[in-house]
Amino acid sequence: MTKPFLLFAIKSSVILYFAACTSIDTLTADKSATPVITKGTWKVDVYGDANKEKINDFAGYNFVFGATGDLKAIKNGVEIKGNWSEDNISKRITINLGKTDPILAKLNDYWNIRDIANLQIDLQSSGSPVTESLKITAL
Repeated sequence: MTKPFLLFAIKSSVILYFAACTSIDTLTADKSATPVITKGTWKVDVYGDANKEKINDFAGYNFVFGATGDLKAIKNGVEIKGNWSEDNISKRITINLGKTDPILAKLNDYWNIRDIANLQIDLQSSGSPVTESLKITAL
């Protein structure tokens, strides 16, 4: 009677061990945006909600994300400073460019990371009041 139970316990332990290791590997294998976004200059490629894209609002703006959390928006030689941060657990980026420029203030939000590539990062707003998409591309 104890042999089948012991065999079952060993098999169950092995299965749980591999399941736990797989989950940990999946969590740690997720890409962080920080090493990608802090290299170079970026532009807004897509901005808007499902009903209307507002990409023209950001025409001419370039963005530089610093490794220490500083953020610069540059247009026609004029530089507006702000800050940004990444939360790897929640998989989101927070952008704050102040409220002095109404166009840039639209980017002030918690942006959920949907996809990270070497030259492009796809983000989605937290959804209040409307879910918006933001896609930035490296120059």
